[in-house]
Amino acid sequence: MRQRSEACSLRRKTTYSNQYPIYQAVPMSSRHLAQPEYNGATRMIRQLLLISGLLCSTLFSGHVFAAGNYEESLKLLADGVIAESLKAKKERLAIIDFTDARGVVTPIGQFLAEELGTQLLVVGELKVVERKLVSSTLKKRHITQVDAASPKALKGAAKAIRTDTFVMGSYLDAPEGILVTVKLISPSNAQAIGAARGMIPKTGPLGELVKEFNKPPVVKVEPPKGPSTPEGLGFHRNEHYELVVRTLSRQDNQIRMDLTIENRSPRDVKLLCLLQNTVLKDDQGGQWAQSVEGNRDGLCTRGVELSPREKDRAVLTFTAPADSTAVSPFTFSFHEKSPRRDATFAIENLPVEPSLPPATTVTP
Repeated sequence: MRQRSEACSLRRKTTYSNQYPIYQAVPMSSRHLAQPEYNGATRMIRQLLLISGLLCSTLFSGHVFAAGNYEESLKLLADGVIAESLKAKKERLAIIDFTDARGVVTPIGQFLAEELGTQLLVVGELKVVERKLVSSTLKKRHITQVDAASPKALKGAAKAIRTDTFVMGSYLDAPEGILVTVKLISPSNAQAIGAARGMIPKTGPLGELVKEFNKPPVVKVEPPKGPSTPEGLGFHRNEHYELVVRTLSRQDNQIRMDLTIENRSPRDVKLLCLLQNTVLKDDQGGQWAQSVEGNRDGLCTRGVELSPREKDRAVLTFTAPADSTAVSPFTFSFHEKSPRRDATFAIENLPVEPSLPPATTVTP
């Protein structure tokens, strides 16, 4: 006969509701409460299931703690620092910005140092010097890192902020979290007197900071800037030289053109133009030509020789055609003989300064 271990039994009623049987609890007498009997195989299976459950519980609970409990991990690290400090009989700590594995101070290192200092203050067993005071004091005394190279300066800094221990830290960004190593440094000899280590999960503000810090740098590619436009009325530029029309001034039937020429090549350049084909054209189609008499030492008769990057001035004089009434604008048509044989270009829309009235002499 099958025995039951429960204090109650479900007895099937004879009535049905919606064609499904209804069960109700019925108290059982003490004679029905006999212990169940198990054979050897059943007992072994129960033991294996119990062991498997314990193993799974242990493994999964450890994984969740390591991956998600930021506050607990930070508290454990702070507890380690407190234990090492009390063991060394140190009570006032000065925390320095933490560095990465290369020894470089980063926003992550600064955040970790600030978080550890706050946690130590929350616990309240030790005194922590304000980090801004620590940073400014070390900077004032030109201490970039705490080591034995400058013991006198280190002692002076410790005395100035009244600390008996410097706290240095470094971190390593690992897949499972941020591995933080903290060392307690004695100001008297810059030697480590204690250390603590902990794995901080990359969650919350720390996780966001790590993501931001690990973003690939944005390389802004700007289009190459073209050469600037020189000051003047107009210009022409090529691989050999740059010619700029500075001014056009008219006096009676003549126009004087002031030019600057700059050598843009790595070699010496001689600029020479063809006199009869280098002209000014007005808005009425008239051509203002150069005369040999007015340009004996000009750009189109002797030319201009320039060393690399050298700049010089030149003057061209143009004479109006017969019965010309044109004022402006003008087009400068240039016919080159050297350095580019028979090359031509034009500079358009050149305004002319108004002609000046002749000077009058006042006789007393």
